[in-house]
Amino acid sequence: RRMVARVVRDSLLHLAGTLDLAQRGPSVTPSPDARRRSLYFFHSRDGRSRFLESFDDADVFACYRRSESIVPQQALAMMNSQTAAALAKQIAAVFEPNISSEALVRAAFSMILARPPAQAELAESLAYLKAQPKREHFIHALINLNDFIMIR
Repeated sequence: RRMVARVVRDSLLHLAGTLDLAQRGPSVTPSPDARRRSLYFFHSRDGRSRFLESFDDADVFACYRRSESIVPQQALAMMNSQTAAALAKQIAAVFEPNISSEALVRAAFSMILARPPAQAELAESLAYLKAQPKREHFIHALINLNDFIMIR
């Protein structure tokens, strides 16, 4: 099953090392700059996060059983979201700047997908990094994989 909206956002912040784990305290307004867990977002009719809405965030004004949908707009939200792109850049900065491409691929797969890359994935990732050396683009591609947002 797919991670719920709040878990997707919080996972990205955690990987970037910027998730505020403080417990209790006041609610915060949903914004791309907010670092508190999504649980602490203040919800109002006009103060909603577009990123979270793309992933079926709970509607606090209705009481119903929420359905899970997997639609193309969710992939587009992860690919085109400024929030996801900024977090991919922050996640890429977590890795040592002088790490080899192979070590980066192995570490990124382990950190983001919680598994080692298959041989084919390793080869494709190395070819990608050779053609496109910006690490944040590689990280952005990894967080867009189904393996990231699906809980198995």
